[in-house]
Amino acid sequence: MDLKDIFSSVPDYRRECALKLHLLSDLLIISLCAVLSGAEKDEEIATYGEEKKEFLSTFLSLPNGIASHDTFTRVFRFLDTDKFAQCLYAHSGELLDFLQEHHSSIDGKVLRATAKRGKKKSGICIVSAWACEQNLVLGGIKTGEKSNEKKAIPLLLEQLEFSQAIVSIDAIANSPQISEQIIDKGGHYILSLKKNQKCAFEQVADYMQTRKERLNRNKSVDFGSGRIETRICYVLQELDLLEELQAWKGLQSVVMIHAKREVADKTEEEYRFYLSSKKETPAYFNSRIREHWSIENQLHWHLDLSFDEDRSRTRLGNGAENHNTLRKIALQLLKQIKDKHSIKERRKKAGWTDTYLLQVLKNMA
Repeated sequence: MDLKDIFSSVPDYRRECALKLHLLSDLLIISLCAVLSGAEKDEEIATYGEEKKEFLSTFLSLPNGIASHDTFTRVFRFLDTDKFAQCLYAHSGELLDFLQEHHSSIDGKVLRATAKRGKKKSGICIVSAWACEQNLVLGGIKTGEKSNEKKAIPLLLEQLEFSQAIVSIDAIANSPQISEQIIDKGGHYILSLKKNQKCAFEQVADYMQTRKERLNRNKSVDFGSGRIETRICYVLQELDLLEELQAWKGLQSVVMIHAKREVADKTEEEYRFYLSSKKETPAYFNSRIREHWSIENQLHWHLDLSFDEDRSRTRLGNGAENHNTLRKIALQLLKQIKDKHSIKERRKKAGWTDTYLLQVLKNMA
């Protein structure tokens, strides 16, 4: 395989007349290898390059050796975020091509260390689309400085291809406009309904809680880590009396989850509500709604714990967004490996064993 092809579609931001001591493809491949092998910062990427120069020279040009950490910092600060991220999304799309239906979960994550001192809510937020069952990143967008997830999600939906896909989103973006956007692109939705849609929420909560004994249901019980979680899913598909929901395009089902969590002697209970354009069984919705949180457990959790993203202070230019994409590429490649090691162990093994690293990279080619 030719590793140089991995990032061949990423344009070089440097002017043609500029002195280019290092090839852009070399810099990006070194960065990916370094992050796969445990590097967290640009300084560590440069150090990895120096220590692995002999190995890297077997498949990279390296006309002037290994670049300094300042060069790696500049590259990620000025690199085109969309073109770089497209390398990741194109790879995900190829792996999803054979599927008739997939579940795409959309949620945002704040890079906490990028917040300005004294302004906790000023951190950079990146909204991602995640294929839950396949563990693939399908798209992403950074919210503007004076924007939020609610404004970013419609822009992300415009970029995505999700014909026949199921799109699940938390309550922050639940609106008739979002339902229309998803249906018009040939997808289906499962949207969390909370008090930001006050009238619709109150009508649904009152209607379903007073009639739950008459509704079809499905019960699931999970045991683990000293807790018992019970979820009873109720589904209503006769919606004529729910006037507040008429604005949601393609609405077929209203779902209520009665969740109970028991830890030691403490019990917590709550009711959650969802709107969906699918007409399915309670068992189907119980599974899909739980599956939505795969984006937190399998993507955001690993970015924080396995890649230490929340302590990265990179925020100038495109640096934060491009480094986030680089971590997602590395995570996606590591998740394609089928062994018994954790993601952290796979990163260490990639740093220790060059043949294992090449095995990981093979999944990108």
